[in-house]
Amino acid sequence: MHNLAEALRLTGRKRQAALAFTRALRLRPAYPKALAAFGLMLKDTGSGRAARRIAAHALVIDPAFATGWRNLGALLQDLNKPDRLARLLRRASLCAPGDAASQAAYGVALCEVKDGGPALDALRRAAALEPGKVGILGQLAFGLMQAGDTDGSLRTVQRARQLDPMAAEADAQESLVWIMAGDFARAATAARRALLLAPDDAGIIINAALVLHCLGVGRESVRWSKRALRLQPKNPVGRFNLSLTLLRQGDFTRGWALYEARWSMWGSTYPNHAPAWDGSPLDGRSILLTAEQGHGDTLHFVRYATLLAGRGGRVLLHVQPLLKRLLANTPGVSGVYGLDETPPACDLCAPLMSLPFLVGTRLDSIPAAVPYLRPDAADGRRWRDRLAGERRLRIGLVWAGEPRKGDAKANSVDRRRSLALAAFAPLAAIPGAVFYSLQIGEAGAQAKAPPAGLDVIDLTADIRDFADTAAFIEQLDLVVTVDTSVCHLAGGLGKPVWVLSRYDACWRWLGHREDSPWYPTMRLFHQDEPGAWDAPISRLAASLAELVGRRA
Repeated sequence: MHNLAEALRLTGRKRQAALAFTRALRLRPAYPKALAAFGLMLKDTGSGRAARRIAAHALVIDPAFATGWRNLGALLQDLNKPDRLARLLRRASLCAPGDAASQAAYGVALCEVKDGGPALDALRRAAALEPGKVGILGQLAFGLMQAGDTDGSLRTVQRARQLDPMAAEADAQESLVWIMAGDFARAATAARRALLLAPDDAGIIINAALVLHCLGVGRESVRWSKRALRLQPKNPVGRFNLSLTLLRQGDFTRGWALYEARWSMWGSTYPNHAPAWDGSPLDGRSILLTAEQGHGDTLHFVRYATLLAGRGGRVLLHVQPLLKRLLANTPGVSGVYGLDETPPACDLCAPLMSLPFLVGTRLDSIPAAVPYLRPDAADGRRWRDRLAGERRLRIGLVWAGEPRKGDAKANSVDRRRSLALAAFAPLAAIPGAVFYSLQIGEAGAQAKAPPAGLDVIDLTADIRDFADTAAFIEQLDLVVTVDTSVCHLAGGLGKPVWVLSRYDACWRWLGHREDSPWYPTMRLFHQDEPGAWDAPISRLAASLAELVGRRA
């Protein structure tokens, strides 16, 4: 009866399968295989809680049932709890150390919780157990990509393709690796091969749309994203990727709505400190606005705190600790708490980056009044004294972002946006300017050996947090930076800021526009091709020479 139930389930006859499972379990109630399989089928019919209860019962009967642990993990996917899934799959791997599927599933789960070393150990064990299994090689290639081993991932993809030249997932994985490496032309070639082999696979189509987004072919990217969503309307990755393309095109009405799909993506949890705000009138209620991504994102969207205060809300902020002191001066904000602190009781809460959607921001209604960031007066006096007497044009300089080596995707973006201080050598030929390093982190050490003729003064040892950086920038005439948090800080302060932007520019810069409706004082210098900084730096140097000449 169990075998019949499985055959019926796999051929889509779920009602008959349920009857067969019921009969099997009536004959033997303590039958772990039937319980685990019945649980998977119940999930497919929408009975998630019942499915998990039945699958867990199978493990009470037989705690060493490896497939049961794996099945229970599959049932937890909808709960979006990657840590719990990793613990369940660890049990599966311990129960069946010789089962390649259990080891591979455990390795992928560890990749999702950013535990790279053990993840690769598990994936390599799986590949050693079944060296001819293309699917497991694809999972190993994914793990190597997550660990930043581009060459290793490509070699593994090549092995999978040799075993099965028709394996579309190998080409799809290769395209992702090339995206991470910033080689979008090769990514497009791999994506085309994958599409030829599996033209109706929603995941592969989503991947192709992402490649087109990176290449700046927005209209085609939207077309492919829509095709993928016709196949899988609720796919959160497809919806989120489409949102980025629409936002880059300035289609805020559809873009912000789809951007909310990020909360359905694996590992994301919507803030639950209080009931979620739905955009209705605040009428004096307190609302907690929470940071969710990087420092720059918080600095960009904290402008909405002042807007909500003007609409009658008592606004509280829950942000990164390094921003606490600066954002305490934000107009309309009643209190600021660090993410390392327990937030206060409040009536409502909302993530900062959901606010454009909740208030209905359009391209022509961006709240762009600056400055909306204010440094502390005492900090301002201290930095004014430090820079007193300098008559040359004072320019702040940032040449690299935050590497975030534990996050493969963020690290790949940082490699594409960052450069070395030596790349700014053309600026040395401009007289009448002095450069101040605003570069924090490992890359800041390059200020000790600037290009010949480039006068770089490094005072970053006295920077404790973003409040200090803001007070420092207030004393400068211009900030030149790559696309990182400092560009949002300078823009929010209303300071002239020139931004060097990578070829696959962030959606918020609306393609390759030279201006930004978010920041009236910003000017953008984009790469003309991936990885090539010479042309934008040359244009920036010419503009700077013109600025110095006008000032003289």
